[in-house]
Amino acid sequence: MGFTDWFTFGKKKNTDVNVQKIKKQSVDIGATALGSGAAAADAIAKMVDQENAPTKVLMVQDGEYMSQVTEYALKMAQRLDCEIIALDVTEKPLSFTGERRTRESDRFIEMATKNAEQFALQAKARGIKVEHIMDIQSPEEVVARVSHADAGIRYVLSKPEGGAARADQERAHVPVIDLHCSRL
Repeated sequence: MGFTDWFTFGKKKNTDVNVQKIKKQSVDIGATALGSGAAAADAIAKMVDQENAPTKVLMVQDGEYMSQVTEYALKMAQRLDCEIIALDVTEKPLSFTGERRTRESDRFIEMATKNAEQFALQAKARGIKVEHIMDIQSPEEVVARVSHADAGIRYVLSKPEGGAARADQERAHVPVIDLHCSRL
């Protein structure tokens, strides 16, 4: 063991969670100087709303709730004393047409509703408020729209992408994005 290894010796590292920070939002001084005062005022008002809104965790799933993600969201909400917005989103039915699209959409809605109800019961038992949203669109577009509409959303948790996302695995990498650093 090298000399510098002693500095990290004994530190616990949570390798299951990846926190990504997004660049802070700012008001464009140039636009303000050029006479776009209304746009600057709107941006400042939005940033103040974001700062004053109660903290929420946006938990993004695809209808199938991965226990590692739900448990992490519940623990995070308890620790931060905040609410959870359970967002079920998929774009899979959009790749089909006609009756098949309807069947796939209905299957997604049924599965997401059932899993969200079970999750809400778990959250209620821990004293955590949960709001449920479902959408069939591009997940990136829906997350952007929902986080823009609700100023309180500070963290976004989601399933790992690709082969790393299996509901039966014991430990999983849970991506966490901290939206607060893009706020005031």
